[in-house]
Amino acid sequence: MKNLSLVLMCAASLLGDQMCAQLGALEMSPEWGQAGWSNPAILHPSRTVLTLGGLSGGQVDVLHSGPAFLDFVSLEGAINPNAFLEQMDTVEFIGVRSEVPLFGISVRDDNRFEIRYRSRLVVDQNFSYDRDLLSVGWLGNGHHDMIGRPLSFSGMGVDAQAYFDHGLSVGAMAKENRLWLGWGIHILNGLAAFQTETFEATWTTDSLDYSWTLDGAATVNSAGLNLDSLVSGSTLAVPGDGGIPPALGAGVAFDFGFLWRLNPKFDLEGSMEGRGSIRWLESVSRKQVDPGAFVLQGLDAVELVSNADSLVFPDSLESMLETWAEDMVDSLMNTFDPDAAEGLVAAFDTRVQETWRLGFRYRPVASLEFHALAYRQFRLGGKMDGFLFGLVHRIRNNIATQLQGQYVQGRWSWGAGLSMRGGPFRVSVSARNVAGILYPLQSGHWSGQVGLTVEFGHAKDREKRKKEEPAMGKGMWH
Repeated sequence: MKNLSLVLMCAASLLGDQMCAQLGALEMSPEWGQAGWSNPAILHPSRTVLTLGGLSGGQVDVLHSGPAFLDFVSLEGAINPNAFLEQMDTVEFIGVRSEVPLFGISVRDDNRFEIRYRSRLVVDQNFSYDRDLLSVGWLGNGHHDMIGRPLSFSGMGVDAQAYFDHGLSVGAMAKENRLWLGWGIHILNGLAAFQTETFEATWTTDSLDYSWTLDGAATVNSAGLNLDSLVSGSTLAVPGDGGIPPALGAGVAFDFGFLWRLNPKFDLEGSMEGRGSIRWLESVSRKQVDPGAFVLQGLDAVELVSNADSLVFPDSLESMLETWAEDMVDSLMNTFDPDAAEGLVAAFDTRVQETWRLGFRYRPVASLEFHALAYRQFRLGGKMDGFLFGLVHRIRNNIATQLQGQYVQGRWSWGAGLSMRGGPFRVSVSARNVAGILYPLQSGHWSGQVGLTVEFGHAKDREKRKKEEPAMGKGMWH
C-alpha cells in the first residue's frame, strides 16, 4: 500500500503545478496569433492572416494543482511523503489540455473592422483526488490520525471531453480611434465525453474492533464510450470505424470583448471568452451506484482455531481465507453494483473552458508595451483566479519578444515568447512557464506553443510603402 501511495505521489507531482490552463503570449499579443480570439476587440496588425493545419501550431498543457516533485524529494532521491501530504489541499487536480488548429483565416479593413474564422480540435481531461486517499495509503488505516475518523474520498472524479470548435468572430471600431468592440460565436461538435456527475465515498475504521465501514454512491455519464464494456473489463467500445469519429453532441459558446483607448499610450481592455457548453445526445450511457454501506468485520480467529484440525490447519486456513475473500468481494459488489439507469438515458451537458479578464496596456514608446490583467477561468467544474503582467518589445516590425510573470493559486510562473516574421511567413513560439521546461522537477507545469502562419499586408509595411511612393493627388498640388 505504501509503495502504491509513493507511486501516485510521484506521478502527480511530475504532471505540473496549476489546475487550469494559464494565459500567455498566445492570448495576449496578436503576433502570436490568438489574441483576437481571447479578446475579439483586438485587431491583428496584418490585413490577412492564414493558418493551415498542424503547421499553424498547437498547444499542450500538463497541469497539477499539488506540490512539485522537488517539494518532497531531495536531490539525492530521498522521498518525504509527509512533506507531500502537508502541502496538499483537501482536493487536488491533474489535467491535460491540448489544442490542434485545423484552419483559420482573418481579414481586416484598416483599423476599423476584422472578421475571423477558425476550426480546431480540443481535448480536455481532468482527474481530481483527495488528500485522504494518499494519507491512508501512506499511514495506513490503523494510524492514530486515521482510526475512528471518517476519511472522505468524495472529491474524486474523472472528467474528459473531445470536440471540434468552429468559431466566427468580429472586431470593429465603435468610436473613432477610441473604442473597439468584438463578439464571437463557437459552434461545437462533440466527439466523446466522460463525466463524473456525483461521487460520494467515506471510509471509517472502527476504533474498538477495527472493522471497516464504506459508505458511498456515484453516478457517471458518457458519450461515445460503452460503460458496460468498461465495467465488465472487456475491450472498450468506441464508435466509428477508425476514421474521424461521428459528432455525438452539439453546443454553442460566445465571446465578447472591448478595447478602450484612453489616450495614444494607454488602453483598457476586458473580455469574456468561451461561455457555453456541449449537450451530448447520441451514444449516451449512464451508470449509477445507489447509496449503500459495506461493513468488513474480518475473520473470526477463535472459530477458525477451534474448528480446524491441527493436522490440516494450513489447508483449512488457506481454504477459509479464499472463501472469506470471495464472499467479501461478492458482498462488496452487491452493495455497490453499478447499474445502468432505468428507462431512456437522458442527455447531459459539459461546459467548455471559459475565461473572464480585465486589464490595461501601456505603450511609453511605439516599440514597447507593458500589460497587466486579472482573470478568472472555469474548466471542467474547476475555477481559478490569476494575475498576469508582461512586457512586449517589437523590433523593426518583424520581431516581437515577450516576457511575463503570472501569479495563480499561490505560485509564481515566468513565461516568454518569440515571434519572427519574414516575408509572408511568421513563426512563433512561447511558454507560459519557462522554468517548467528548463527545470520540470522543481516547477512542474509544462506548457508550450509553436506555430507558423501566413500574413499579408502588415500595417507597418503599408506605412513604409506610402512614405517611399512619390506624393500625388490633392496633398501634393493644392
